[in-house]
Formats: sequence, C-alpha cells, structure tokens
Amino acid sequence: MDLEGTGKQFISDTYELKLFLPTRNDIIIKKFKINNHLAKEGEAMKLSGSQGSTIFFFLIAIILLWCVSSKAQALPNSLVKISLASDKKTPFPVFELPIPQDDAQKNYLGISGSGKFMIRQIKSPVIIIEVFSTDCPYCQSTAPLVNELYLAIQARPDLKEKIKIIGIVNNGTKKVYLFRARYKVSFPLFPDQDGAISQKLGIKRTPTFFGVKNNDDGTMEKFYFKTGKFWFWNVNRFLEKIIKLSKLE
Repeated sequence: MDLEGTGKQFISDTYELKLFLPTRNDIIIKKFKINNHLAKEGEAMKLSGSQGSTIFFFLIAIILLWCVSSKAQALPNSLVKISLASDKKTPFPVFELPIPQDDAQKNYLGISGSGKFMIRQIKSPVIIIEVFSTDCPYCQSTAPLVNELYLAIQARPDLKEKIKIIGIVNNGTKKVYLFRARYKVSFPLFPDQDGAISQKLGIKRTPTFFGVKNNDDGTMEKFYFKTGKFWFWNVNRFLEKIIKLSKLE
C-alpha cells in the first residue's frame, strides 16, 4: 500500500489488517486477508482517496463487529460492558443472613431476635435482592436509583408490605457502613466479605439484581435476574415489571 504524496490507495491481491485486543492473559492478534477481486492477478489497481478510505473503514467496521461478537467473553469487564438478564423461573438458593441490630430494619423485614435468619423468613411475598461491591463504579452510580426504587415502594400502601429490598455486599462491615452513610441507603445491607453467598448465587459481576418469590410452602423462586449496569433505568417501569412477573397484580 503506497500512500506517499499521491493521495492514492494501492491494493494488492491480499489486504492484511492486524487488530490488537487486550485480554486477561495475552494479546490477541487477528489477521484478516481479503482478496482483491477488483484487480487482476499480478496487477495493482489505483483507487481514489475517497474510495480507498471507504473500503478501509468498511473493513474496520466488519472486523470490530466480528471481534466483539466472538471474543467478548475473553475481554475484561472494563472493556466490554456485558448485561445479562432472565425472566426464567428457577429455585432460589437457601442461605442465612445476620439479623440486623437496628430495630427499624428488623421491623422492615418482619423478623426479631438476634443471631441469623433464613431469607425466606422475611415477611414479604416478593424480595428484590441487589448483590454489589462498594468498590464497583457501576454499583455506586446505581445506588441513588435503588434508593429511589425503595422510596417508590414505600410510598405505595398496596406494595410496601409486599415487596422488600435487601442488599448483599461483597465487602466487610466497615465498608458496608461507609457505603450506607455516603449513599443514604435505608434498606438493609448485609456484608458478604468472604463471598460465600455470592458464590452460592453464581455472581459473576456486579451489580446483580434478583427478583425472588417467597412462596407459602416455604420455598423460594427466582423470577427475575439482571446483571450489569442499568443503562436505562426507569423506576416505575422496573417496578411494574416486578409486579407482573411475580404475579402480585
């Protein structure tokens, strides 16, 4: 390819591009060879600057689309924002949480005493669970929105005793306390410093939201799952979706 001083593009039989993508372990080098069907064998074809630029950017677009679709899972979370969601109903894992010391939080959950409690003991047919990390930028930016969701539920007499929100935090007690104070979180937060609960829930990235149905027979059913940043969050729309999927309506 000769670009010096001519303003022309010269393309030989084979057009080769190299794309470098950082992954967790290595550098991926992708080579793409595209036959120049416009030129006869052993010849070169002169293209105008605009034609050459059009072909070049078209090739780049094709390459990028292919790489994102085929290699997204190999890239760090900071490079590719992956958001997964599911409305499929499945059994929800059983685990214990420490009973809050704060009386207001105990009353909110409908539990009493001290020690530990099972999540199915929460006095509510529907529980929204957010699993997050205090160090996660997406979790920090989502915090005001979840607070808005909590206040929207509390403002509705028909929902405040039917939908509860809790947070499970992949950090120790001190960081959870500081996060609560900084973002003025009113709903209960539970530390999961060793990640045991997150592992049981299969958490791959944060924040992750679950919608869980607390059935009368003591079983729990996951009816909603969403992981990754909420790019277009509308509290009322999200709440209506939870109501519909849980069949509270």
